[in-house]
Amino acid sequence: MLSRVADALYWMARYSERTQSNAHILQVQLLNMLEQSGQEHAYLDHWEAVLAICASKEEYLANYSAIRVNPLIDYLLFSEKNGNALHVTLRAIRENARVTRDSIPTELWEIQNTFYLTKQQAILTRERPIPLIELQAFLQEVRKTLWMENGLIESTMDRDLPFYFMQVGKWLERAEKTLRMTLSIVEQQKLSGLSLLEDDGSFLLALTAARESYMRKHCQTNLLAVIRYLVQDEHFPCSVMFCLKKIEEAITAIEHDSLSSRFLTQHTNIRSLILAINHLDFWQMTLEETMTIMEERLSQCIAFSDTFSTVYHLYEPSIQP
Repeated sequence: MLSRVADALYWMARYSERTQSNAHILQVQLLNMLEQSGQEHAYLDHWEAVLAICASKEEYLANYSAIRVNPLIDYLLFSEKNGNALHVTLRAIRENARVTRDSIPTELWEIQNTFYLTKQQAILTRERPIPLIELQAFLQEVRKTLWMENGLIESTMDRDLPFYFMQVGKWLERAEKTLRMTLSIVEQQKLSGLSLLEDDGSFLLALTAARESYMRKHCQTNLLAVIRYLVQDEHFPCSVMFCLKKIEEAITAIEHDSLSSRFLTQHTNIRSLILAINHLDFWQMTLEETMTIMEERLSQCIAFSDTFSTVYHLYEPSIQP
């Protein structure tokens, strides 16, 4: 498979996962804001966490004087100054799909192209600020479209190189996002003065779409138990452990020779990360130790991503028009 095709497949999967995750996070926060009407300080704190997860607080403040709801929504959804703005990543998905049309199902390209040319362009031309109910409907449409695309990939693509390069991109992006969400909430929680056992993890469960799965297995929603679930659970598809094992499977499928230098380099790194997460004992950690561990695991995940990209020459393309 050509390197440029592998590159486009990998980044299409990463942008798809990033877009779906960010759309869900924004939906959660818009609903949260409506429920906390009249408590501006409470929902602004959550907006800061959302900004840290979905973009860069430093880059935002370089373009805006303060964190205010309407400019922040516009920045996260539509701004060309934000490389992770939703409409920017949707454009990147479409462009990478166009490059790889011979390697993906025809229906996948048609869905992506149609959505970009109709739904996305329609909302971009709306007068600002866009009513929250219309933003919620657009975000839900984004998520439904990406769910449909994931279903097509899982049910119609051959289990060969294109599929597994997309799998690595998808699961790497998801693992990094879960770690970023966890770290951001722990950093925010530090300001409250409560311990991880005292603070409630419901907002983190909502951000990660984990509430239903978590509540089937656990009764308590303290933040410590939620973090442990999101990092170490082997069965929940958004947990870091689940994602890393999927990446390990995909790398094994890409490299048939388990003694090749490419396989050994990547497998050693991913296996060490799995073991490091498996041996974490959150019940014995302080809040500061938990923050440090999350930062270290996120750095390891990013380092593996860089290694994988270097081995296969997968370099993030420009997503500007």
